[in-house]
Amino acid sequence: MSDSEIAPTQLLSVARDPLVDTIIGERYRILGRIGEGGMGTVFRVEHTLMKKVLALKLLRPEFSNVEDAARRFEREAQSASRLSHPNIISVTDFGHGAGGELFLVMEFVAGEPLAEVLLREGRLEPGRACHLAGQILRALEHAHAEGVVHRDLKPANVMLVHDADLSRPETVKILDFGIAKMTQAQGTDEPLTRGMMIFGTPAYMSPEQAAGLEADSRADLYSCGVILYEMLAGRRPFEDPDLVKLLGMQITSLPPRFSEAAPDARIPPALESVVMRVLEKERDKRFSSAAEFRAAIESASTDAAELGARFAASSVRMGFTLGAKVWAKHPAVVAAGRRAWVRVCDLKGKIDQRAYPVLKHLPEKPRRYAVPGVLVLILVVLLFARGGGKAKGAGPRLEPPKPKPVAAEMKSPIKQIEETMAKGLLTEARVLLMQQISAHPSDGRLRYLLGNLEFVDKNPSAGLQAYEEALRLDPGLRADAALLVNIRAELNDRKVGLVALEMLTQQVGKPAVDLLADLASDDRRPEFRKAARDACESLDCGKKVNLVNSYALDLTQGKTCDEKRMAVQKLGETGDSRAIEPLKRARAERRSLLGGFLSSNGNACITKDIDAALTALGAPPPPPQPSKRRRR
Repeated sequence: MSDSEIAPTQLLSVARDPLVDTIIGERYRILGRIGEGGMGTVFRVEHTLMKKVLALKLLRPEFSNVEDAARRFEREAQSASRLSHPNIISVTDFGHGAGGELFLVMEFVAGEPLAEVLLREGRLEPGRACHLAGQILRALEHAHAEGVVHRDLKPANVMLVHDADLSRPETVKILDFGIAKMTQAQGTDEPLTRGMMIFGTPAYMSPEQAAGLEADSRADLYSCGVILYEMLAGRRPFEDPDLVKLLGMQITSLPPRFSEAAPDARIPPALESVVMRVLEKERDKRFSSAAEFRAAIESASTDAAELGARFAASSVRMGFTLGAKVWAKHPAVVAAGRRAWVRVCDLKGKIDQRAYPVLKHLPEKPRRYAVPGVLVLILVVLLFARGGGKAKGAGPRLEPPKPKPVAAEMKSPIKQIEETMAKGLLTEARVLLMQQISAHPSDGRLRYLLGNLEFVDKNPSAGLQAYEEALRLDPGLRADAALLVNIRAELNDRKVGLVALEMLTQQVGKPAVDLLADLASDDRRPEFRKAARDACESLDCGKKVNLVNSYALDLTQGKTCDEKRMAVQKLGETGDSRAIEPLKRARAERRSLLGGFLSSNGNACITKDIDAALTALGAPPPPPQPSKRRRR
């Protein structure tokens, strides 16, 4: 069922159904309709002998005679009947009605789907979210131990049952094992799935399911991770109205950090690390079992997470002040810091988990600053390891190696993808790429083709992200002509221009020296010009930069005396006679527009610096002008 459908065990006030008072299976009298699912209708029924209220799912008549649908309905009964756990809706009966229709009987629960709770409340408090996720995982522990994988876990299939005592926490009940798979051998049963068939709900589907591959218990853990992410952030990690693009995001895109998805939620770094691990694209990198996932959540929910939250909040406050000062002069430093911060947050979670048994015995003040102090030291080491915060070493200095050769088994799929793209069949090409990327996640050529596809599909942000991953996997692609053209085309885009510049300076390097030299010489945006100029120093392309024009632009666009003074000094250091003219023009502009009404000093504060630069260039400064006497 979709999120908008009604959970089969929810009690609602609906119009009287014509089947009310009908007897199903000789012992279940229909009391009313609850809702409809993908394959059948759910009724509230009463056992005629036991006088017990239950829920009955009746397979739709049009499906009863369809062999595959009937077999899937029987499979739901078989898989669910094996499960007996407080957090799983129990199935009590299964059979055929008088007309041959199939039915499934389960316990009736007067609760509310988690989907409706999230729709009404948005995100949940971390403590409540972790409590609910823990119950979901306890249910999955039991199901997986019985060899049953749910494969369609989502908020609509998670019921919340409130205790009569409202002070007690709600209880989770998982339902709808309609597409569950039994992982243990069941006699000679044939699988219900042949070829490439995708089962599940795309927004909560694991990457392997999205690619049509076989799903095991780790697919359920991924889906639970998506639910936990949604409970914490108030939104899903991946959202797109286009089904194919959504499936592609599940396979290739990284989930947004909570600082981006819900900056005011203040999710503890330790808990974020847990969520990001379970949402890994490669299932071998996720938690190996529901028990391990649950233990990680419980550990992250201790006082160590509370300590992490205080650290995160204080870091943000300090970061805003420091970042605002650094950004104007060194965007490359901020870019490096952003990547380092992600690594620090992951490390913070691990430190919290290991340090808490020791820190909890310390007094409050030492405990408050112990872990932050260690992390500040780590952050400083990371930044200096990248070149002391300067652009030197920011980009690859060496010529790129040759691209990795295409493996023999990949030649045919890649050719098919390229031909499909050439025909303009973008959706078909995307599906082919998703399948191959899921099967070969370390193939840089596939990520490169995905980047090309995103640019053709007018999605440059996703294209740059795919290129970034492609270059990480195969540095030989740095000199690819199509890649360079596409990155260059986005430099003027307000949204992704800085991302494109960062990729040129940090990853592409040598093959982009001509482009970087042009940016350093003529670009009208100060932050772009300075970043490209710094990169050229590192990449030995400084001789290609028109430094006179570059520093003259700095002088013209400088907003403070210090900024202008730095530009003047740099012009004097060029030793180029072409710098004389812009210096003289700047000296003549001693007062600003409207005779100084908008700024009383103009360039008067740097006159001595200009004179010194002119002298260094062999051009004596003009003589001081005689002061004019006022007429009386």
